[in-house]
Amino acid sequence: MTSAAGDDSDAGPAGPVAIFAGALLVAAAPIVRASDYFFVLVGLEWLALCVIVALVMRISLAPAGAFARDRLDPFTLALLASPLLIAVVQLAPLPPAWWEQLPGHARYMQALQAAGFDTARWRPVTISPHATSASLLAGLPLVAAFLLGWLGTVLQLRLLLRIVAVVAFGEVLLALLQVSGGQYSPFYFGMMTFGAPIGTLGTRNEYANLLAMGLCGYIWLAYDAVRYSMRFQPGVPRRTGRFDDRHAVAAWAAGGLVLVVGLLASQSRAGITFGIAAGALALVVASLRVFGRTRGWRVAAAATALAMAAALALVGLDPIASRISGEQVQASASFRGELARTSLDAAWAFFPLGSGWGTYDIAYRPFQPPAISGYPNHAHMDYVEMLVEGRALFVGFAACFGVAALRRVASLISQARHERTLDRESMLAALCGIGLAGFLAHAAVDFPMRVPANAIFACLMAGAFLRSQGSQAKADAPVVQ
Repeated sequence: MTSAAGDDSDAGPAGPVAIFAGALLVAAAPIVRASDYFFVLVGLEWLALCVIVALVMRISLAPAGAFARDRLDPFTLALLASPLLIAVVQLAPLPPAWWEQLPGHARYMQALQAAGFDTARWRPVTISPHATSASLLAGLPLVAAFLLGWLGTVLQLRLLLRIVAVVAFGEVLLALLQVSGGQYSPFYFGMMTFGAPIGTLGTRNEYANLLAMGLCGYIWLAYDAVRYSMRFQPGVPRRTGRFDDRHAVAAWAAGGLVLVVGLLASQSRAGITFGIAAGALALVVASLRVFGRTRGWRVAAAATALAMAAALALVGLDPIASRISGEQVQASASFRGELARTSLDAAWAFFPLGSGWGTYDIAYRPFQPPAISGYPNHAHMDYVEMLVEGRALFVGFAACFGVAALRRVASLISQARHERTLDRESMLAALCGIGLAGFLAHAAVDFPMRVPANAIFACLMAGAFLRSQGSQAKADAPVVQ
């Protein structure tokens, strides 16, 4: 038995070695506080390097033009090269006189002189070369995950998304054990969270953000099973009913309910808002494909309402309502607003090259007002934090992503309008794009981009979303003997 061209698990640039290493990367990323520990992150960096080397070797050893259809456009290429480009700019050594004249650097030169350091040697643009180097090396898993999403076949991506779904279910199970054990449950593994479910991650927001992406990936897996895999199996008569297998549909729906329950149990305001919105939109897109325009909206609305009602009945309304009280929302908004305002002051002080990737906690301290106590190591708004660290570099890369994303959205809309449908690969791109959009929206009020596991999952979805149109020929064609 063979399948349509481009749908073989090892037929594309991402061969078995790269996929195996990528599967380990995706599965291992959330295990220890979402890999937010140096020793775990180093392991992921080595795995990512294996993925990248395997991809490069497979493409370089392939016959000329074998993977020409997967070539990168300039905007995507700029995104992939961003860690290297940032390193060239921010780690480039400058003479002491030039370094001191860089915006925002004078106070650090004075501090170095006061501490007795040698100020006569050349220094990189960044205010902390070690922090910037470590931060850029942490980009290796992100590049590897993006390449897997971009170059993998549909079946390979289905395997990776299944791992994402399994990870999400595991997080929900652990979170329920944490809640059932109370504030001092041993399943928190020493983390003090005051009873909030976090799974293997560090905060409820990180946990909810991971589940939100997992939910969108799960919806595509359900769509793929119901609409494609069951419908085109060889030797199985094509049924005329609404679904090929009602029991399978019920099982998929139950799994989606579990993820929604886990999401609501997090009590994360942003996680619930963006996660449910992304999941509902993904369900609408899939329903329109399965049921058509008229019935699709009704089915999606009814399924979303039913899932929310069932999840609220299981979780309870009081825990969620307590998190959206006026006093709590006002206090959180006040803190984040003041942090953003003063962080933007720091961003202007380091215009145009930024303080250096990974140096926010150092760069922000001179701008920290008395109203913000403690040690803010993140801006709680990823875009503001990246403005401080990268300034013009961040704006440039964000513009590249914006152009690439808008072109992809326009391509998907054009296909849906002209062909009145989305093929298998395009539906994969659309639903992964929706999951990515939820992640990016969450990044406006928190720092999921700074959480390795969440960022890896998002980059995998970004690759699947931005992959070139028709990169897998006939990906939606039926399986033939």
